[in-house]
Amino acid sequence: MSESIALALRRRAMDLLARREHSHLELSRKLGQRFPEAAAEQVRETIHRLAEENLQSDRRFAENYLRRRHHEGFGWLHIRANLQARGVSEEIISGIALPEEDWTAAAGKALSRRLDRGLAERLIPGSKAHQRLFRFLQNRGFATETIHRALAKYFSAAIQT
Repeated sequence: MSESIALALRRRAMDLLARREHSHLELSRKLGQRFPEAAAEQVRETIHRLAEENLQSDRRFAENYLRRRHHEGFGWLHIRANLQARGVSEEIISGIALPEEDWTAAAGKALSRRLDRGLAERLIPGSKAHQRLFRFLQNRGFATETIHRALAKYFSAAIQT
């Protein structure tokens, strides 16, 4: 491997990792685009060395991604699909899953934010507004059972107040 290309690949990878965590696949794609003259083996070797030095980790990337997207109000189905698209292994994805209560709470939080934006009309189960909220949570990647639990909690809390 040419010294200058190897050094340039490592520098660029370190710059990318300094900004945020990247999966192996993301880093590989970005380095490949930036350095088309570099052989795929050179890119793989550079990323492998970074992983050995614990500077790149798919597990750390997945945990950070999960935390960020969960906080942004996205559900497990959405997050899982995005992690898979970023080349994270199924073993890592399975190992970082949150308990169901966390997803129900996240769905409830997303629901509350949505209702604060003007959908705060009196909700009746089965109404068009209720169906819109259900679809909204589905599009955010929440499982059907999680959505039912979040809506039930919201309705029971609204009735009690």
